[in-house]
Amino acid sequence: MHCDDKRTLFVLKQGIEETWESLKKSDFTDEYLIKKLNNEIQEYFDYRKSS
Repeated sequence: MHCDDKRTLFVLKQGIEETWESLKKSDFTDEYLIKKLNNEIQEYFDYRKSS
């Protein structure tokens, strides 16, 4: 895996963690954050598969 790929995966993972924390603070009721988290996870796995 190339260094740029690792950096991209790190940034994507960080976004997932930040959204997760925000979602926990909303007591998992914020529909926008749920969709955002779902999209971020999907993007992470799609990128990981393509690397």
